[in-house]
Amino acid sequence: MPDQLDDIYFHVGSTFRIRETRSEDIEKWYKWFNDPEITQNMLHGLIPNTREKQEEFRRDHISGTNKIMYAIVDLDTAKLIGVCSINLSSPQSGRRGEISLVIGEKEYHAGPIYLGVTIWQLDHCFYQLNLNSVFAATHERNKVVQSTLLRLGFNCSGVMRQASFKDGKYWDSIYYDLLASEWVSKRGKEFGNAS
Repeated sequence: MPDQLDDIYFHVGSTFRIRETRSEDIEKWYKWFNDPEITQNMLHGLIPNTREKQEEFRRDHISGTNKIMYAIVDLDTAKLIGVCSINLSSPQSGRRGEISLVIGEKEYHAGPIYLGVTIWQLDHCFYQLNLNSVFAATHERNKVVQSTLLRLGFNCSGVMRQASFKDGKYWDSIYYDLLASEWVSKRGKEFGNAS
């Protein structure tokens, strides 16, 4: 069943909509995570991805107990353009989570989608899930993600040296974190109603 604008959406932003993941999304995920251009700054892409692996992944996380998954669709067409998740850390008493985001449709790589979805994730983490701290990790080559996280008020909290091997070289992973109190201050001053 193709996406429809009259579907029920979890969130409607100014440039995108958020909905639940669906089994029909798997065909796109499968292609995205086998595309070297999409996975160049990710751990994916080292071994072939399969539809079966993606089905198993979705099935394992559909309950949202430790990983809450969302589909990102175009505001005007409802076309699936990416996926994001909030990964809840254990023990949950620490109220800490990790955000992740993949925009799989290349024509959306330039533009406001990445920033808007990340703002929505932070709002959801802090204002709905009552988390106290959010972190994100990125490949040392991914300057777009690094600059976005810094713009949103994240602090660089550390580097995991030579965390991955790709293209004949070891690469660092860079970790960033943000506290709820920092986001509340930053959100009101700089981002108003953005998302």
